[in-house]
Amino acid sequence: MAPYSSVTLLGDTLGQRHRHLNSLVRAAGESGTTVQDVEAEPEQSAVDRLFKIDLAVSLRDADYILRNLKHDDMLFVSRALKARWLLDRHDIINPKYLENTLFPEMIFPAVSKMKHWLHINLRDPAKCQEFYEYYKQNSFEFAIKFLSHCSNHFILEEVPKILTKLSPHYVKVLCEKCPTVAKIYFDSLATQDDVKNRYLKQEQSYYNSIKCVLKSDADVFLDNTEKYFSLDKFKRFSPLATEYIVQRHRSRVINKLGLYVAYILHIPTLAARLSVDECQEVVLQLARASYLKHWFQYKAVEPLIKRLHPQKRAAFKKRVFVDKDIGELVEKWPYETPSSPAAELDSDSHVFDDAELECVSMLDCEPLCGFGGSRILKRSLRNAAYAECLMQCDAEYDDCMAVKLKTDLDRLFDEFRFIGFDHALQDLSHRVGSTGSTDRRRDIFLVLVSKTGGRIETVTALLRLAVRHSNEPAHTRASVIRSLVKRAAVWRLPADVWQLLLDFSHGLGLDGSAPEAPCREGLHAVVIRQLLAGQCEPRIRDAFLKDFSTLAEYPLKPNERKCVADNLQNMLASAAVDVEPKVAADRLDKLLDVLKVFRIRVEASSLAVKTVTALALQDKEVARPLLERLYNAKIARRDLLRLNMMFRRDEEALLNALRHDPVALEVTQVVDILTTRKRHFDIFTAKLVVYFDQKQDFTTQLRSALKEQISKPLDTKYTYVKLARPLASILGQELKTELNKLDQTGTEQHVKLKAQLRACAHRARPIFNLAEWGWSKAGVKAVATHVMRCRETERAEFIRTLAAERRTVRVALALSLRSASGPVLDTFTSLAKLRPAAALRAALQYFRRRGASAELGVWDIIKPLLSTVDLKCRKRLRRLLANTDWIPNPIKPAYITELYSAVHKISRSRADSLLQDLSKILPECDESIENVLLQMFDNTEKKQNLSTACYDSDLDLDSGNTDIGNPAILYPAIYIRYLMLSKSNEDFERRFSKIGIRFIKQLEILRSKKDEKFKTSLDQVLESLRYNAAFFDIKNSSCLLVIEKILDWLQKLLPKEKYFQIYVQIHLTMLYFKAVRQSMKQMPEVFADPKRKRTEGVEAVGFVFGRYIAKEVSELVTTYFDSIIELYTKALIGYLENMRYGASREKFIGNALKGFLADGVGIQRRLAVYAYRRFRYDVSKDMVNEIEEQLSKDKVIEIFVHAEIYS
Repeated sequence: MAPYSSVTLLGDTLGQRHRHLNSLVRAAGESGTTVQDVEAEPEQSAVDRLFKIDLAVSLRDADYILRNLKHDDMLFVSRALKARWLLDRHDIINPKYLENTLFPEMIFPAVSKMKHWLHINLRDPAKCQEFYEYYKQNSFEFAIKFLSHCSNHFILEEVPKILTKLSPHYVKVLCEKCPTVAKIYFDSLATQDDVKNRYLKQEQSYYNSIKCVLKSDADVFLDNTEKYFSLDKFKRFSPLATEYIVQRHRSRVINKLGLYVAYILHIPTLAARLSVDECQEVVLQLARASYLKHWFQYKAVEPLIKRLHPQKRAAFKKRVFVDKDIGELVEKWPYETPSSPAAELDSDSHVFDDAELECVSMLDCEPLCGFGGSRILKRSLRNAAYAECLMQCDAEYDDCMAVKLKTDLDRLFDEFRFIGFDHALQDLSHRVGSTGSTDRRRDIFLVLVSKTGGRIETVTALLRLAVRHSNEPAHTRASVIRSLVKRAAVWRLPADVWQLLLDFSHGLGLDGSAPEAPCREGLHAVVIRQLLAGQCEPRIRDAFLKDFSTLAEYPLKPNERKCVADNLQNMLASAAVDVEPKVAADRLDKLLDVLKVFRIRVEASSLAVKTVTALALQDKEVARPLLERLYNAKIARRDLLRLNMMFRRDEEALLNALRHDPVALEVTQVVDILTTRKRHFDIFTAKLVVYFDQKQDFTTQLRSALKEQISKPLDTKYTYVKLARPLASILGQELKTELNKLDQTGTEQHVKLKAQLRACAHRARPIFNLAEWGWSKAGVKAVATHVMRCRETERAEFIRTLAAERRTVRVALALSLRSASGPVLDTFTSLAKLRPAAALRAALQYFRRRGASAELGVWDIIKPLLSTVDLKCRKRLRRLLANTDWIPNPIKPAYITELYSAVHKISRSRADSLLQDLSKILPECDESIENVLLQMFDNTEKKQNLSTACYDSDLDLDSGNTDIGNPAILYPAIYIRYLMLSKSNEDFERRFSKIGIRFIKQLEILRSKKDEKFKTSLDQVLESLRYNAAFFDIKNSSCLLVIEKILDWLQKLLPKEKYFQIYVQIHLTMLYFKAVRQSMKQMPEVFADPKRKRTEGVEAVGFVFGRYIAKEVSELVTTYFDSIIELYTKALIGYLENMRYGASREKFIGNALKGFLADGVGIQRRLAVYAYRRFRYDVSKDMVNEIEEQLSKDKVIEIFVHAEIYS
């Protein structure tokens, strides 16, 4: 064994020093040195420890590696994880040992690092299965990373159990390992609603995740494609996927040709892989498919038609698109088409869901319609009308959409679209001579250009015709030339035909002169032709450089592209010589455009790089954009390293300098970069202090420069923040000495700097022990950084210590939340005592993150704070507290009630929002809700007694409009719904005497003052009478009493003859309630099942509701007159329209019509005809057929059926 001495790295660059360290490790191993021989030796620098770790890795010394995994310095932890052979040690690498023994003694970042290392490197199926099974219950996101490395047999057993947890990413990962997972996942969509609902939220992503199965198990992929491919949402396959499918699975494409061609495959690639005869047959089959008529157009199948020979193409297009000689049409899809899995019936909106009514103060006061309809009702009417419009219009081409009008040119194109060039030339050559309009003649030439197909003989014929019209205006000739260049590649024309083009384009600048009309494409054609010939005339070159183009937009052949690219480079390089630097930079920028567009590989010795380098030496600022472009294109980075340093100010540039040329780093430049940085330079400073911290190294010079920099007065306080982090890293062991010096000075500048340095002390190596400073002196930032990295074994002690101090109690809470078993309640108790406002803020964030798993005892701790913390001056805290969606359901009613009591006198807008939230969960509220309602009364009565002038303008701090002095009731719905939830008649009488009477009095006050919000409030009262939450709970026995009370009150105010439709609306609500209770009595098993309730329950309630309507209509006709049916119909239609829109409403209305027809009497059944006329587009086709069949068989109302429906 050779004697050990401190490691001194040799070499100029970072790579050389790395290699030298590796050579020292190898030499030590070969000489028989063991870790025990060097472990006790003092370490002068971090490199000494790296040497020992590398030696332990090479000698497989597990004990020393484990000790370094427990180190506080992440550099040593990361280095120890180079020991991949640890994966073979099952006594160490098993989840029980790691969780119970090793991880509790490692700092938190080290645990995260090692977990990442495990799932990246562990590949043994048995061990991966062990880790997966250990973590799947409590840490599924970590466990799932091991599943893809388990055996296929285990994967197939486990996947069905976790389908609801799989994200698109992990579906893809598992499919790559075991393609059968794709079949299991997509088969589950038909049976598991939870999986289906998650799939529908990210449908495209989940489908894309199984594309990897195409080559490993194409049948599974294509089966799922033919079943679940969303025709209106998904994108077509890529050319590569299309080519693979056509080559390997052509039979599938042929069997379902319309589906694959119209929606799935990349048509140009498909056309290229089929024979000419196959392309022709495909077009004919698509033309016969009437179900594809909205898609089948010439443009859609153009790639297939272009495979035909030009001489046959025109006849075939005429046969298909003009003569329609395609054979017998196929009206319907001959096979089942794919579609997205059917969503659950009205998962978002259902007739049994209660409407979310707004506070009256939030509503605009719009006039009521005849029977009490409000803005809410009008909005639903608009939605229904729009939905009906969508149903009547075609799915692909909505009749309601604006259609672009065709121009004369479009119509001329359409006229000759399927006619060959010869016939078109013969016809149009006569027209062009007889047409007086210049624009019309231009259109004729443009159509002829499009018919040439780029063939030389057709272009020749066209140019001979064009030359005879050389006296056309310049703009007309320019349009023709531009189109001809794009379509016909005119630079390949024979010399005589080329001369015809030049003759026709006289005066358009094709000779380099100033053009009479813009003809950029014509000049480009000349340039391309001359570049292909090897030389470009100076006059043309100068004109081209003034309006430069890379010419890549033209259809050049491979040999032409190479020739044009080479000659363009030479042209631009020569044009950049002996000119002003700005002009040269512009020419070189165009040269780089050419290199990029033509994808030319550029070496460091190329002409472009040499020219840019020469310009940079001449004028750095002008050349700077060019150097940036070269760098971003990864061209000559190493050769231009020093030049690039003048504009590269990011960490990557500094690291490149360390790797390749450290001498390129200038101390003043690096200090300037660190002072003005916008991001951390942690990697750069870490490399410096580890590998370049020897005498005369760059780090020594930089350390001195930074010390000098902080001794100067700095521009802003933010400069200290930016300098403190890199300075703490670079000072290392000197940080403590430097802080002692700063402690002796008391200037404001040094106080701020000391605080920032202590906050960044964790960046220094070796890591400081904050206990030596004392936590008070170290500062909260340094303490927080230290304890949030602590070991699990130290956590409890840290939490107790931190929770006792006001400055650190929030850190204690964050630390306790890090583990599932942390003392959350104790820490919240300390936080509530020391920092009440912070406790409220922390509790909301805690509930948001933990959700249903949150400790409900936290609510008991913060509940008193809502009444003690001054929320009036804490606007942001009020906004945070109003996020009631974060609150767990068991405590949400109590939370909203308490919060309303705290904020209703401070913020009107927040209070209104809380009332809406409270209304949604009213059935779960206890008797404390009465306090909220009484407070609302008190506020309203107070406003009535105060004038607008003397009312406290600070009442609402959130908005400038407090509505002071307005006695309007904020939220009528909450009073009505509260009364509806009475459990008995006695409970109802108590509630009505305490709440109901005062509520009605408030309404009467509004009416007596002719307040415009009385109508809005009354409308909300009527809306809230249909309260499904109360109707479907048989414990609420007083729903009809509430409706009757409101009805009795209205009869004193509103004459029935004048407001008949309002009374009909109330009676319909009573009938709806009776239908609900009757259906629940007859079918208890249906309403006991939530899913059946929302499907079969809708049908049952709707049918009974229709029967009750029939009975009431009969009574009305007997009491009044027969034509009252027309008045009743109007109210009924409005009532049904106001139900929540969706598929359940369609089912409800359809069954209500069926129920009415079942019990309707004679001609009274015409009401069903009126209602069906309005809702026939809202119900399913099967329901339409059933209802129309019943109506057509009823001879009594036959005349109404024909007049209202079939007319």
